[in-house]
Amino acid sequence: MRDQVCMGRRTLRLALCATAAGLALAAQTASANVVVVDFSANALSTVPFNLNGVYINVVTGAVGTTGSSTTGWDLNPYYSGSGGSDPMVNLYSPSGGGAAVGGPLTPGSTVDAGTSFSSIVGVTQPDAGTYYYGFRFLNEATSQTDYGYVTMQQTTGQPLSDGSMRLVAYAYEDAGGAITVAAVPEPSTALMMMGGLLAAGALRKRLGRRDAS
Repeated sequence: MRDQVCMGRRTLRLALCATAAGLALAAQTASANVVVVDFSANALSTVPFNLNGVYINVVTGAVGTTGSSTTGWDLNPYYSGSGGSDPMVNLYSPSGGGAAVGGPLTPGSTVDAGTSFSSIVGVTQPDAGTYYYGFRFLNEATSQTDYGYVTMQQTTGQPLSDGSMRLVAYAYEDAGGAITVAAVPEPSTALMMMGGLLAAGALRKRLGRRDAS
């Protein structure tokens, strides 16, 4: 009986270690100074289908549908064109803009002082998918230039329609250093990690009952 309990405890420890390792790999690990903001639950995460789009203050988290209503805004994803003329989404920043590096960034690439920037970058892609775009901005809290990236999810191919583009997250390095683009975990990966946690919890509960008996 004691051997079974010891074996069960070893299994539990292995399961917890494996789950922790998976979570660590899925986490943002670019820098200790990286700030990650999950924007997916925000009411304006789906870019409004108009020229205004959405304005975001990266540091304070303030958002709005006009620049005048969003103090110190740093990012502005918006639609140009119209429903009948192949609309596209642009990423605008008043302090340097999106990373102009020949298209979206790939996980593992860096955004830093050596990146080429422009004020307005078209972020629309031919196919649906998750895309990453770098940006730089003037951090109002530190008065320095910081670097970051946004995670955009395009739900349809071109031409885009209302609801086609979402800004689901953004991240930035708040000490003026480089930031490495980290992929958003696939839904299947997240479910597997959740399943591991639930299985580990159930095993721990069973072992607790055995110890009590």
